[in-house]
Amino acid sequence: MNINRLKGKKGFTLIELLIVIAIIGILAAIAIPTYLSYVNRAKDSEASTNLGAIFTDETAFNATNSTYISAGAQSNTGNGTVTTSAASGTHPMYAVGTSYYKDTPPYQCGSLGANELSTMGGFTTEPAGTPTAATGTPTKAVGGFGDIGFNPKGTLYFYYNVNFNVTANTAVPVAGKFTLPTIADAGCGAGFQANAWTNFTGSNPQMFAVNDYTTKATLIAGTAY
Repeated sequence: MNINRLKGKKGFTLIELLIVIAIIGILAAIAIPTYLSYVNRAKDSEASTNLGAIFTDETAFNATNSTYISAGAQSNTGNGTVTTSAASGTHPMYAVGTSYYKDTPPYQCGSLGANELSTMGGFTTEPAGTPTAATGTPTKAVGGFGDIGFNPKGTLYFYYNVNFNVTANTAVPVAGKFTLPTIADAGCGAGFQANAWTNFTGSNPQMFAVNDYTTKATLIAGTAY
């Protein structure tokens, strides 16, 4: 009786298994690219968020000091180079264990030279906070992002800089990498352009930018996800 009952049970045929595998493959082919697209769009949103914060910080700095301020490229390697053929790594805003400069107001633009910001308050190093310059006489401001209070925490996909000279900082990928002008911290001027650039997939080098009259990040190189 039990033997006959077992003989009456049927399993899956090879055709049925192949059909199921094919269906799973089709669903995966649709779902995985869609998922990766959502992930990449989420990464792109970092640039929009942080460039918006830089715009706000620069606007506040200008309202108080009647000038905008430049901030050079930062990274855990010191240069923020992004190539057109290799994926750029994630990184903190500043390398772990390093300090950055933060100037003390009042500020003045051009008193020590054209487009050179000076400060009567000297400067400190953060996070140590130890004064490294005397106050009372004009000194060249050495800060940048620290002066406008921009220091996002955690891991970043993009590198950032700010140039007070808008026309000199609209670079696109050439010669295998982003070629950007050298930007000194704490330069000053009547306008600014802030850039964010990366190539986190290794095949799509991107650069987003905002300036003193545009609050929304604009893609000026690469393709948006």
